[in-house]
Amino acid sequence: MAGHKQIEQALKRPDSFQDHILKAIMYVKGNKQRTFMLMTPLLALGIIGYATFSWTSHQASKRRGELSNIGAIQAEAQTNMDKVRENLQKQIDVLRTTKPAADGKKTDISADSLAAVTKLELQIADLKPDTTKSTAEYKKFYDANLSNQEGWMAGLTWAGQQLSDGKDAEARPVVEAISKASTSSNFYQVASRLMLIGILEDTAEFDAAIKESDVLISLSTDETKPVALLTKGRLQYFKKAFPEARIVLNELIEKFGTTPEATTARSLVASMGPA
Repeated sequence: MAGHKQIEQALKRPDSFQDHILKAIMYVKGNKQRTFMLMTPLLALGIIGYATFSWTSHQASKRRGELSNIGAIQAEAQTNMDKVRENLQKQIDVLRTTKPAADGKKTDISADSLAAVTKLELQIADLKPDTTKSTAEYKKFYDANLSNQEGWMAGLTWAGQQLSDGKDAEARPVVEAISKASTSSNFYQVASRLMLIGILEDTAEFDAAIKESDVLISLSTDETKPVALLTKGRLQYFKKAFPEARIVLNELIEKFGTTPEATTARSLVASMGPA
């Protein structure tokens, strides 16, 4: 049976749902066709409303274009890193290639070549895309678009990079701001609160994180409810509030027993021992 420490380490990795949700592009929303009555006063109001809607749509399209351009900068950095990795791997392949000895027997790679291969492999392991430019552009875009969905996407992308670099303190104010500003969007509420919970968890602010997880549960659909329940149960587990954790995790197991989250929940419940 896995001990508490082993399970805690396994659970510290980012949720797959959180990873996917930070990469997703959720810009398309259904728009119902407007119906205008033929009465003159209402028709006039309808024309004004349509003009406003068209202008708003144009502005949103412009923002999406700007955001796409920043994404292209980020993609270029990834492509450049991939080229460097490919070149290093080619060098490794050459060094690992050995020629048969005169008697036809297989020869081993030389000690010098092995040392060179090891050095190159370490270089590959340390490779990271240069996100300096795209990260700065995401932050600039967010600061100029604090109240719209494109801005929230840019802000969360920027914050995600800060977290990846270990800069939780820098990311937190932006994530908190988006969680407060995005009440009109379930998607960004879930995305920002998942990220905020991760930050609070890393600083052992379990009570605050559990409070956020309650909001997350209230926002969840059947598709995201397993993640929300596991998030709360996991936080209670880390807090050593085992009776409370058991209740939430058992609810997850009973209602969503075939999900991957339920499998994790069973491991947590088992590690807590008898009730």
